[in-house]
Amino acid sequence: MKLHSLIFLIILIFSLYIFPQVIDSTDIQTEETLDELLEESFEEEDNSDLYNSIEELILNPIDLNSADIFELQKIPGVTSNIAEIILSYRNKFGPFYSVNELYAMRELDRELIDKIIPFLKVEIKYFQIDSTINEDNFSDEIKLPSKLKLHLRSRYGNDFQTRKGFEEGIYVGSKLRAYNRLIVKYSKQIQAGIIFEKDAGEKDFNDFSSFHINAKDIGPISNFIAGDYVLEFGQGLMLWSPYSFSKGADAIFPVKRKGRTIKPYTSATEYDFMRGVTSTFNYSDLSFTVFYSSKKIDANVDSITNKITSTPKTGLHLTENDLNKKNLVKENLFGGRISYKFQNKLNVGLSAYSSKFSNEFEANSVYDLKGDQFRFYSFDYDLNIGQLNFFGEFVYNEKSIASINGLILSPLKNFTLSASIRSYPANYINLHGFAFGEQSGKTSNEFGIYYGLKWKSDFGLLNLYYDQFRFPYKTFENPVPSSGDEIYLSYLIKFIGKTNLFLRFKTERKDVTENSDELKSVFMRIRNSYRVELGYVITNKLQMKSRVEYNTYRIDKSDLNEKGLLIFQDFRYELQKYLFIYGRIIFFDTDSFNSAVYEFENDLTGVLTNLPMYDDGMRWYLLIRYKPIDIITLSMKYSETYKPNTKTLSSGNNLINNNIDNRISFQIDVNY
Repeated sequence: MKLHSLIFLIILIFSLYIFPQVIDSTDIQTEETLDELLEESFEEEDNSDLYNSIEELILNPIDLNSADIFELQKIPGVTSNIAEIILSYRNKFGPFYSVNELYAMRELDRELIDKIIPFLKVEIKYFQIDSTINEDNFSDEIKLPSKLKLHLRSRYGNDFQTRKGFEEGIYVGSKLRAYNRLIVKYSKQIQAGIIFEKDAGEKDFNDFSSFHINAKDIGPISNFIAGDYVLEFGQGLMLWSPYSFSKGADAIFPVKRKGRTIKPYTSATEYDFMRGVTSTFNYSDLSFTVFYSSKKIDANVDSITNKITSTPKTGLHLTENDLNKKNLVKENLFGGRISYKFQNKLNVGLSAYSSKFSNEFEANSVYDLKGDQFRFYSFDYDLNIGQLNFFGEFVYNEKSIASINGLILSPLKNFTLSASIRSYPANYINLHGFAFGEQSGKTSNEFGIYYGLKWKSDFGLLNLYYDQFRFPYKTFENPVPSSGDEIYLSYLIKFIGKTNLFLRFKTERKDVTENSDELKSVFMRIRNSYRVELGYVITNKLQMKSRVEYNTYRIDKSDLNEKGLLIFQDFRYELQKYLFIYGRIIFFDTDSFNSAVYEFENDLTGVLTNLPMYDDGMRWYLLIRYKPIDIITLSMKYSETYKPNTKTLSSGNNLINNNIDNRISFQIDVNY
């Protein structure tokens, strides 16, 4: 750890002390919501797109006076039962005049209302003149008479250490990471957006670029998008955005997908979005959606056969080899959807699309992609019967039928059960789906049964799930069929004012292929994770969180038995209303990468990663958010990982010939 880094940060903090404004708490609300939904998995993940999805819901709240039961369920924590309670109140007492009326409902507890209010607004019409009442304490935009709104986010970062790829000239670009996004809205009907992004090592400042124009409620057109967009139909078996929630800390919410049909693409993931035009038309209870996309994708193409051997989904173009794969193949796709809503009881949809590639796929095994044209047909449903909510989707790809079906039962006020069964055959070719499952986003070669329970009582909040899965055909990890299961149990209790105690146990058992006596055999891999976390409020301005987590990792019928330990102290301090400081110091000690302990951490707005801590060392970071004037928020993060007993960090082209990995990032957000 370097002293000059700490000195620099301390000077910066005190230099900002003299300009009082109010920090936009949209960031805080988004982070708190994600903290309740996401669960650190045993894999390194970039969940920044999920951050954007929650942030987008907060910035575009749902109208309490026009929402139906299906729209309300898009809000994290809202089940069909809770949505029915809200709608029954509206039917009985008439339109809402304020979102604070929710506190008058005895069936809803105050804590739940506090969590969902940021996602809601109230609009009332008087004599054909729209008047919006939106208790949006989570947005700090200047309210101007103009209908124009501007959202600008610009982010830059750099590593202090030089990796092998840069030292040896393997990477074609600079170390700078850059992200720029501008979204302009006019009234509630028109939106335009543009994104430019560059990863460290990429050559062009706009290595990835995205653009869209979105128009709503114009004549018979309910929604129209030109440019980049995503499609979210049914349960994600056939068409979905490139990100979604998987198994997590909430045992109920991730099981059921809540599609938004069509929406502009505002993320920087460089695959599985559409580029073209799409539109939705509403007629009474019927809804029609048509879409067309023509987009180039990265691919490895055999120089002799001119066939596609693979389509990498990294979005990285760091080397000449990466650049040779960039935008090498074009996909043309078109299709449509018709859906029908019956009151607040039933929502059904029929969808289909055809996709044609400029090159054929070369199959390396019997179930690999083959040919250049693919067709999909889907049926999805969402049915509410009393306390029961049934949902599911069936997709036919002219070879097999993939399906997922589930139910959510709320027999008591704060007691919810869920169950689902998924069947994704090995010959189900998934091009653009992202359904619920163990293999996040793959949606193929998997059969699973999931049970979940969420119970909130006077004694605390309990979340429990059990997921059993099987892979009928070989996977990347195993050359033969394999199986496994996972159990998750967490308990949250609040006591002594605002002190929270969180206990978590998670175990995963999965078949893996290992060498045994110079032969490859399948063994059971068992990972256990035990966590104790204490969150406490010291003052109104200072909150702290302490965590101890212990992992075990072993391979059945072998001598491999590892363990890992992580301890961290986290704080969030409101120095003034205009200045927030986040910090964390982490100590970790694991036997190897196998027993790594993962941790989500606060980052610049819109960034959310799950980092593995392994070997012996420490990590710390400091994050500052500062608002010099009403429309501008400035952020900075400095982080440092130090491993005293190693000489190098990472591997391959990312190798660092040092035992310190430190980096700094800056961001500016403008909301005008």
